[in-house]
Amino acid sequence: MQTKSWFTKTWLHLLLLVTLILVTYLMTLNNAFLSDDIAEIRDNPNIDNFSTIQTRPFGFLRLIIYYLAFQIGGLNPPLFRLSNILFHIGSAILIYFILLKISRSKKIALFTAALFAVHPAISEAVVWISGGMYTQYTFFFLLSFFFYILSQNSIKYYLLSLLSYLLSFMSHPVMPAGLAVIFLFYEFSFGNLRRNWPKSIGFVIILIAYIFVNLASLGERESTLQTAHYQEKGIDNIFFLIPVALSSYFELIFWPKILTLYHSELFFNAFSFTVKSFLTMVFFLSAGLAFFKNRYLFFWLSFFFIALSPTLTPFRLNWIVAERYIYLPGVGIFASFAYLLEKLIQSKKKLSAVFVVLFIAIIAALTIRTIIRNIDWKNEDNLWIATGKTSPSSPNTHNNLGDVYGRWGDKQKALGEFQKAIQLKPNYADAYHNLANTYLELGDDKQALENYQKAASLNPILWQSLQNIAAIYYQQKKYGQAQDYIQKALQINSKNINLWSNLGIIYMTLGDKVKAKEVFTQVLAQDPQNLVARQALMELNK
Repeated sequence: MQTKSWFTKTWLHLLLLVTLILVTYLMTLNNAFLSDDIAEIRDNPNIDNFSTIQTRPFGFLRLIIYYLAFQIGGLNPPLFRLSNILFHIGSAILIYFILLKISRSKKIALFTAALFAVHPAISEAVVWISGGMYTQYTFFFLLSFFFYILSQNSIKYYLLSLLSYLLSFMSHPVMPAGLAVIFLFYEFSFGNLRRNWPKSIGFVIILIAYIFVNLASLGERESTLQTAHYQEKGIDNIFFLIPVALSSYFELIFWPKILTLYHSELFFNAFSFTVKSFLTMVFFLSAGLAFFKNRYLFFWLSFFFIALSPTLTPFRLNWIVAERYIYLPGVGIFASFAYLLEKLIQSKKKLSAVFVVLFIAIIAALTIRTIIRNIDWKNEDNLWIATGKTSPSSPNTHNNLGDVYGRWGDKQKALGEFQKAIQLKPNYADAYHNLANTYLELGDDKQALENYQKAASLNPILWQSLQNIAAIYYQQKKYGQAQDYIQKALQINSKNINLWSNLGIIYMTLGDKVKAKEVFTQVLAQDPQNLVARQALMELNK
């Protein structure tokens, strides 16, 4: 089939894929900002500052999308989430054409792309705005792979493939790292490795550039995980990590019942771990057998593992299991499953009608499961209540549940959740901070102060705790101590207008009019409409 005729001969399949995705995800456009979205988008003071994009040499395309969405409609969640859905549609279409080219079967291509379109295990990357970097890098890598397949006798398609691969790195700083190998595996399985291996050099150069540019950022990544997520230092046992991760992903793909933001329930007895290890061995043995017997299966099973490999490291730079991680790798399992199913039907020609019924049943069941899962992502309350049911061992879950109960007005239940989070992770400064907030709302200044100080000692950059300590001391008329803590907070967050205003108020209270005027003048220079500064200067100039 000629490339130019694909669109005209397959438009019904493409329409079906687009319809499936719109039915599954269109209703999620109005979902709220959630989890990382809040800090990265909703409460990000630099969301409209284009110059901040240069802070990410790799992965900056995501910041450009956020910037454009904000310029078009401000802090409007649908505009930020729309790009996820559009990239997902594009990826599903690319998967269809890639499989059509490789398998020469419309059934395999459609079934693989349809599984990808609606599968609940990968929905996190589509419905969660912050997960959109996974839909984005996947789209550009699949585009790169598609152009590569077409580049057999075309330098134009090869250059487009290189450009698309580079754009994949511009979308995510980690996940495309292992994908350069995919092109060699493709040549080995379907092309001519001996003749075409030099074509891989361009992709390797991009990969080396990525490593060179991002090597320095690994320390920053580790530091962020330790300060923001309170990740403990250490190296995991890879012989535990890989069986747990792979078997968990197999379960998510073939029986997506338990879906959660935090896959924290990774504690197993000897029997369970033996089963997980056995499933992992079966996977590798199957890939090894396919190496000799079936290049198609070998390629797609390898695709799954290679695409997932950046997350299977012992260095604690990522979660052991996360649903967004298998957004692209899952294609390898979907393609293998669709291939085996068609081969089964071909061996029993009378079962061709069964294929259609089975296809409809599987896609319908997965679509319904994804729609139900998408309800969990509607708002913060839905997300954390749902996560609390599936991830009771996660301190993050209890910390967020405490926030939910606090908003509901159940302060005692909120205290219990924050205390549970601290029990699970004793160095969890955010939970101490939130616990202090709740005590403060209950009027217990002593407990609030104690927990704010604990939070600040565990996380020296948690300026919010320092600010609240200053507020308590100010209420207690300990103005000197209040000033010390506000100034400590300003050392961390020197651009925060509220902190400067509070410092100005302290200076006024201490009778230091000169410093107070300096501070409030500085505040007005940054925020001319600041009412606190305006009123303070009027008072000081009387």
